[in-house]
Amino acid sequence: MSLATRSRILSAGLAALAIGVVAACSGPATPAGTGTSTGAGTSSGPGVDTLVIANAVKVDTLDPEANSVNESIWLDQNLYSRLLQPNATGTALLPDLATSWDISANGLSYTFHLRPDAKFSNGSPVTAADVVYSIERSRKFSGGWGFLLTAVKTITAPDTHTVVVTLSQPHAPLLADLAMYAYSVVPENLVKSQGTAFFQHPVGSGPFMVSSYSPDSEVDLARNPYFYGTKPKISKVRMLIVPDDNSRVLMLESKKADVIENPPGNLVSQINKTPGLSVQLFPSTRVDFIQLDQHFKPFKSQLVREALNYAIDRNAIVKLAYQGHATPGSSFMPYKMEFWNSSLEPYPYDPAKAKQLLAQAGYPHGFNTFLITVSGDVAGQAEAVVVKSELAAVGINVSIQSYELLTAYDKEDNGHSQMGERYWTNDIIDPDEVATFGADCKGGANAFNSYWCSTQASSLVNQARAERSNATRQQMYGQIQQIVYQQSPFVVIDYSPYRYGVGNWVHGFHATPLGNYDLSLETLTVSSH
Repeated sequence: MSLATRSRILSAGLAALAIGVVAACSGPATPAGTGTSTGAGTSSGPGVDTLVIANAVKVDTLDPEANSVNESIWLDQNLYSRLLQPNATGTALLPDLATSWDISANGLSYTFHLRPDAKFSNGSPVTAADVVYSIERSRKFSGGWGFLLTAVKTITAPDTHTVVVTLSQPHAPLLADLAMYAYSVVPENLVKSQGTAFFQHPVGSGPFMVSSYSPDSEVDLARNPYFYGTKPKISKVRMLIVPDDNSRVLMLESKKADVIENPPGNLVSQINKTPGLSVQLFPSTRVDFIQLDQHFKPFKSQLVREALNYAIDRNAIVKLAYQGHATPGSSFMPYKMEFWNSSLEPYPYDPAKAKQLLAQAGYPHGFNTFLITVSGDVAGQAEAVVVKSELAAVGINVSIQSYELLTAYDKEDNGHSQMGERYWTNDIIDPDEVATFGADCKGGANAFNSYWCSTQASSLVNQARAERSNATRQQMYGQIQQIVYQQSPFVVIDYSPYRYGVGNWVHGFHATPLGNYDLSLETLTVSSH
């Protein structure tokens, strides 16, 4: 999603996410920003021109249709534009390439009016033909996000600055879908002529462009001189790939990085006590869970899956892995997003109940299994320690297998993973994405690779996306969440915030609940340090 395979802990004041659409409104203002011409980590006058971010995960691709890792998704959103974009609070949509749009009375036709001044970073104009090509390209990509746009019948460009999308049936999340990273706009002629080589040094219409690309170690960005929106005040961004959590903390402390992703939860207090540093917790759509692959016989049993829910102490995981900076999970949908089912309570910690259910399922002495984790992920390793200990107490012996992130994801996706530590985050402001991905076994992701299937849940997912009444959608998504809660195709652990360690010389860094931070990179500044 923004999911950990499409691939994205919560502060106490997390505001409720609610879908809202701002239609037919003007585009963002374009005040000129300024930037000095100095190297990273040096100063010129009151500030520096480069922001250094240390991320935990290497870049899988700069091709928006094929992204599978959140860090790459969030990077790409600085390079490319879409028809629309989510706002900074993840609660509504803003114009991007489209300055306005019209929706027919029957909800089957959407007409988008493109800004006439939009250009790619090479100076060529962005046309309606580029938009049509890009959306169709992503729809057709095998293993991609085309399953979100199954209601789309045609996409046409009647003129250079107009795009018309016609539907076979109403599709409530269409605008939210088109604001998704996968439907970023690329130049048709260059992608067709260069093929995969294009994405080694891509051309986009976002606020930044790639100046150097080493996916395993560093990606450097430069300000796009042709960007139509707010001109970033910084002129360069260095994305450093530093998988080890503790190494990123040391980089922040030594001022070799300005912002670091996911500082370990056990070091949050230490960082906050360090002069000039702080850990910022941003409201998120992140849901941490244990994937249960139903190719493994014990997990075919709903009684076993239910037993695991009672056997795991979510509060212990929140305390150990996140130092209390998370919320125990109940629904598989992100915490308090639109249509979140507040009536569901986290399963209580009850080992006796877990043992009873295992006995009923035919496993009175438990069984052996394994849990896949990501090496270098301190919070994930802490969670694994708790899971292993607590399942052992009910007779389930867990072997922990740790791999580099992309290797772990590959093993968890191949249908033979048994148990896997996973998380997802939303890429759109509508719940259709997570519902289709996690609860519809025919939705394109095998119910998040659990291979669980509920005909009722799948039917409700598809009814909800075609329903235009929010009140009716609320009821449907409530039912979907209840079904997943009861049948437990995966064990929902907690809702955790996005964590970033930030130096106080950085002013204005902000991640949205969807995880992207491109809006803040357009306006933030970096002081001399």
